[in-house]
Parts: sequence; C-alpha cells; structure tokens
Amino acid sequence: MAHYDVLIIGGGPAGYTAAIAAAGRGAKVALVEAERPGGACVHYACIPTNIMAGAAASFLDARELAVHGVLETGERFSLPRAAARKDALVAQMAKGIAAALRISKVEVIQGRATFSGRSAVAITEAGGQRDVTADAFVIATGTRWDPPSVPGAAPDRVLTADAVQALHSPPSSAVVLAAGPAGSGFSLEYAFLLATAGSSVTIVTDQPRILPALDTSVATTVRGMLEGAGIQVFTGATIRAKGSNAVITADGRSDTVPAEVFVAADVRRPYFETLNPGAAAVEASADGIAVDSSCRTSNPAVFAAGDVTGQVMLSSAATHMGEVAGLNAAGGTARTRLAHIPHVLQMFPEVAWIGLTEEQAVAGHRDVVTGVFDLAYNARAIALGAREGIVKVVAERELGEVLGVHVAGPGAAEIANIAAAVMQAEVSLHDLAAMTFWHPSMGESLAEAARRALARF
Repeated sequence: MAHYDVLIIGGGPAGYTAAIAAAGRGAKVALVEAERPGGACVHYACIPTNIMAGAAASFLDARELAVHGVLETGERFSLPRAAARKDALVAQMAKGIAAALRISKVEVIQGRATFSGRSAVAITEAGGQRDVTADAFVIATGTRWDPPSVPGAAPDRVLTADAVQALHSPPSSAVVLAAGPAGSGFSLEYAFLLATAGSSVTIVTDQPRILPALDTSVATTVRGMLEGAGIQVFTGATIRAKGSNAVITADGRSDTVPAEVFVAADVRRPYFETLNPGAAAVEASADGIAVDSSCRTSNPAVFAAGDVTGQVMLSSAATHMGEVAGLNAAGGTARTRLAHIPHVLQMFPEVAWIGLTEEQAVAGHRDVVTGVFDLAYNARAIALGAREGIVKVVAERELGEVLGVHVAGPGAAEIANIAAAVMQAEVSLHDLAAMTFWHPSMGESLAEAARRALARF
C-alpha cells in the first residue's frame, strides 16, 4: 500500500498550491484529481470567463476607436471564435500547472478519492481501485454547479457558465439570473458577454438591488452602465417561463421578455459528496467543511482549503488557503488572512470592491467618512475613452482606518489590488491621500477619493 506524507484531494487552485507548498517543505506529496489539474477556475470558471469577457471588452474598446475614426472596423463579436481562443489559452495554462507540479516532484493521480478511515483513502482510477494512506490530507474538492430551477422551463434551458462558453452561436435572447444575497456578481459578466455577442439580455435578481456586496452609490452607477448597454434590469423580482418568453414580476407588475435561455453563472455549492468525510471524522455541512485559521478540520491530520470550506469562494482566496493548508500539512504553522481580498467583475468597464460598504460600516456603529471621485476627471480614464466611472473610499473618521473601496470604471481591478495592500498594511486614510502615483494612471483616483474623504473631516 502506497504511503505519502501529504495527500491532496482536488487539483484546483487550492489543491495544486497546497501540493507545491507541502513539497517545498520536503514532504512526499501526491495529488488526486478526478479530471484535470487546474480545477473549475482554470477550465470552467474564472480563467475562461476572464478570457471571454476580456475579449468582449477589447472588442468594445475597438468599436469605441471606430466611432472616433481611429480604427476602421465592421466586424461583429464572434462568440465561437472567442471560445476557441479561450480553449487554447486554458490548455496552455493547464500545461503550466502540470509542469509546476512535475518540477515540485508531486505525484499526480487521476482518479477519485474516498475516505475509508482517519488516515486512509480508496482511489478509484480507470484501471480499478487502490488504497492509500498518508500522515496528513488536504481536501480541496471545490464546488459543483447547482443552478436554480425556473418554473415552466426545461432544465436544459438553464445554462451554467461552462455551457455558455460552449455555445456555437449566441442565443437570440437570455435572461440572466443574478440571485442570492452574496452573489449576483459573476452572472453579470455573462450578461455583458452575451449582450456584446448580440443577444437581447435581461438581468433578474430577487434582491432589492444588483450587487448587494457593492456600495449602493457604485451599484447604481453599474446599473446605469448596464442599462446604457441595452440590458434590462429587474430587482426584487420573481420569474417563470412561458413558452419562449419569461414573465417577470416585481412591485406588483408583470413584464414579459424574450428568453431563449436562462443563465445562472453564480450558483455553486461546496462539493464533497463522494469524499465520505465522516469516515475520517471530518465535520461537514451543506455550507462546507469547517476549518480554523490554520485550515485544520475537526480531524487534526486533515486540512481543507478553497471553495469546499464555503468561506471566501474566490480563486485568490483558494490559492491563499491552499498555501496555508499545504504548509501546515507538512508541519508548518501558517494562518489565513481572508479579510482583505478584492472582488472583481470583468465587464466594460470593470467593477471591483473590497471591504465594507458605507451602509455596512454605519450599521457597525462606526463614525464613517466617505470620499467619492468621478473618473471623468482622471486623465488616464479619459485617455482610455471612459464615459463614466466612480471610485469610493469608506473610512473610519477617528483613526482614519480605510474600511472599504468600491470602483466602477477602467482599471478597477488594479485599484482594488492597491486598496487591498493599503488595507492589509493598515495604511491610514491620511497616508493614502498623501501618496503620489504615476501620472496619468488609474491609481491616482484612489488617492483623490481619499483626499475628498479627508476634506469632510
């Protein structure tokens, strides 16, 4: 029977990062992956979405230049060609991950692992089943799609993100379901993508507004951008299919919109059903596998990282947790730091946020001050052709602690990354306002928003 120092179950960002981290401490490591190293992030979720939505944004950039006569183009956005480009780039990234595991001397086993005891798993491979033991385990099995049902619609009419990526042509119409108090973000990327490809798009959420995690004023700007792109938005709504249409009810009124397909790109659930965690005395619930700040589960020899824990369900968080879990499985003492991780939506323009909204900060009984900077006055945004955009800083008045940053506009992702560094390093609002950034750059807008907050002291 094979024995390893550390056995990783799952080959997504948390899993392959954990494997490389554990191997870096000299451990004998194996990684069990049912499909392909890279996981949902590389093959179905963030990377494919970023590639395809990025292509759509580049197309709109080109069209903007054409409007001004700088570029002559009569081309339309091709969804299948974007998908083909995505497939090629994803394959390239997957090869890079496989190479990194090989260089780290991690043994990769293609199969499905099931716990058979506290320190043993049964691995089902193409050629049969074998038993393996290890001193420590890292569970990194990620999530599975769990799309909602739409009353009156056949299940195959409700598409997940990977199904949209595989379309040979855009649907004539799509209703994008942005449901859930913590979600509704990534579905908007697909609303943007399909609208760019020529589909008639409607966004429906059961929440009072889109993007509940985004500051209200910035979310209002985003809604205006979506509607300006011809996308209808319904909030606080219910939906049912009626023939080739959808009936949307909100505020006591019903509207009928075309709906060839419904898109649910947000809804994923922690996946561990085939893992049998109870056999290893690992506590798990529908919310995920419970872990402490060292990524340790209820079994001291079993760690878990990434989406399967149900904590911050982002690849960046999964990578961080994988690093911590891998180090600790090999005898380390690392701890997670999940408070300052940005969220980014690849749209046109980008949307990003980190930390608290103004409403959340006030609800926490903080003395709050905010600063808002209009990107219409940022030289770099103007050069990029941005027509609108906003950066908002939320801070605590007495000590000047930066509590949150919310952005809609070009370069939002990089602004949020700067904000993450500022918040993790506990840079004060005063010091942020005093920073000198390269001119012209989008980073200047963050300092400008901080200065506007200081002016309200």
